Amino acid sequence: MSDPHSPWKALPIAAVAALYISGMQRFIRENLVVFFGAGTGFAISESLGWREFVLAAAAALLVGLLVAMIYHRRFRYRLDEDSVRVRKGLLEQQELKVRLERIQNVGFSQPLYLKPVGLVRVTLETPGAAQSEVNLPGISLEEAKALRDRISSGTAPSGQHATETPVDPAGFAGSEPGPASRVRFEASASDLFRYGMTSNQVWILLALLGAPVSNWIESRMSHWIEQLRASGVLDLEVLQGAPLLVAVLVGLAIFAGALLIMTVSGLLAIVRFGGFKLLLEGDRFKSRFGMLDAREKTLRTEKIHSIEIGQTMVGRLLDQWHAVGHQTGGDQTGQEYREDRRFLVPGIDAARLSDVLDTLRNGSWTTPEWQGVDRRFRSMFWERTVVAGTLAALASWWLVPDQAPWLTSSFVVIVAVVVVAVHLVWRRWGYALDDKRIRVRYGMIGKTIVEFDMFRCQQVGIKTSPYQRRHGLASLTLTLPHGEQRIPYIERRTAEKIANLVLYRVETSLKHRL
Repeated sequence: MSDPHSPWKALPIAAVAALYISGMQRFIRENLVVFFGAGTGFAISESLGWREFVLAAAAALLVGLLVAMIYHRRFRYRLDEDSVRVRKGLLEQQELKVRLERIQNVGFSQPLYLKPVGLVRVTLETPGAAQSEVNLPGISLEEAKALRDRISSGTAPSGQHATETPVDPAGFAGSEPGPASRVRFEASASDLFRYGMTSNQVWILLALLGAPVSNWIESRMSHWIEQLRASGVLDLEVLQGAPLLVAVLVGLAIFAGALLIMTVSGLLAIVRFGGFKLLLEGDRFKSRFGMLDAREKTLRTEKIHSIEIGQTMVGRLLDQWHAVGHQTGGDQTGQEYREDRRFLVPGIDAARLSDVLDTLRNGSWTTPEWQGVDRRFRSMFWERTVVAGTLAALASWWLVPDQAPWLTSSFVVIVAVVVVAVHLVWRRWGYALDDKRIRVRYGMIGKTIVEFDMFRCQQVGIKTSPYQRRHGLASLTLTLPHGEQRIPYIERRTAEKIANLVLYRVETSLKHRL
C-alpha cells in the first residue's frame, strides 16, 4: 500500500555533476578500445590535428552534459509504506518498485567529487538481482541515513517488530562511529598495504603494467650497461662469458619489477580501503572505508549465508588474510559486480582472524578435524600428466628430431611442475563437518576456507566417473546462493551420508519456516 504523504522526489541540482562524471567514466570504461583506436587514428592521420581532436572531445563532453541534465530531470524516487519506487530513463521511462523486505544490503558511496556538495550515492541490493535494482546517484547524507534506517525498520518479518537502531549522527566512512555502533575490527594503513601486496589485484596489475614495467627496466638496464661499457668498468665479452651472472641480473630485474607492481597494489589498497572499520549495530553489520571514494555498506546479519577466508601465496609470507561474507544473490555476474556485492573485510592478520570470524558468524570459530580427499585424486592426475608428457616427447622425436632434445627437456620440466602442483592441491583439499555446518578447504600454496550452514544449500549433487566407480569413490557438489562448493574423490558412502544429512537439514529448516 502506498503512502499518500510520500510524494515523488527529484534529485538535488548538484546531482547533475555526479551523473555527468559517473556517466563519462562509465562510457570511457565501456568503450576503452574505441577511444584507443580513435587516439591512434588522430596520431597517424595527416588530415586530423589537435584542433579537430579538441573539437571532437568538446562535442562529446557537451553531449554527455546534455544527457546528464535530461536524465536528472526525468529521475524521481519515493518511499512508500512497504516499498521503494524509482522512475528513470532517458528516452524511455522505466519504473522500478522494490519491496522493503527484499532489500538485503544498503550501500553508501561518496566519491571525491560528491564531498564538496554533501551528497552520497545509495545502492539497494536484493537477492538474485543482476545489478543493484535501486541506485540513487546523489542525495543528501541525512536523507540517505534516514532512508537506510527506514528500510531496516521495515524489513522485519511479519508479526514482529523491527529493532530500531538509532541513526549514527557522526556520518559514515572516515568518521567516528556513533554510540549505537561497536567497532569489531579496524585495518591500519600497514595492514591494508600488506593486503594490497598479497591480493589478487597484483595479477591484474601485472597483466596491465607487466609489459610497460619490463620494457622500462630493460631500457634502464641497457642504458646502465652502455654507460658502464663506455666508462671501461664493464667488458661485454666478460659478461657474455658469465651466463650465471647474466641470469642473476635478469632475476634481480624481474624481482624489482614484481616488487614495484606489488608496491603499487599496496598503495591502491590504502586508497580504496583507507580507514576500514567493521562495525556491529544491533542485527546489522557495517563496513566503512575509502579515501577518495568513501563508502559504507550495511548488511543484516541473517543475510550472510556463508563465510569465506582466503590467504594467497604471498599472504602466507606476510601473515595476511581476508574474509568475505557471502550474501544471497551475490557473485552471479561480472567481476566488477561481484567485487561490489560481497561483504569484504581486508587486512586481517592471524592474531585477529578468530575475532573477525566470530563476529561474522555470530559464534565461535574452532579449528576442525579436517578430512582429506582420496589419494587416487593425485595418482589419477599424475598418471595422465606423465602419459601426456611421454607422448609429446615421442612425437617431438618423430616430427622435429633436430629440436627433440630441447623439447624433451622442456616436457620433463613441465611434467615435474604439474606433478608437484597436483600434490600440493591434493594435500590442501579437505572438508570438515559437524551436525549443522560444513567447511571446505582448497588451494595450492595459498588456501581458501568456506564455511556454511547445511540448510543454506540449494542443491546437492553426487557425480561419479568410470574411474571413481571402479574404486568406490564420488565427487560431492553443494550449490549455495553464491556458487558451488565441491568435495572431490571421497568414498561414495561418505558422499551419500553427507548429502542425506544436508537434505535433512534443508527440509527441517523449511518446516520450521512454515
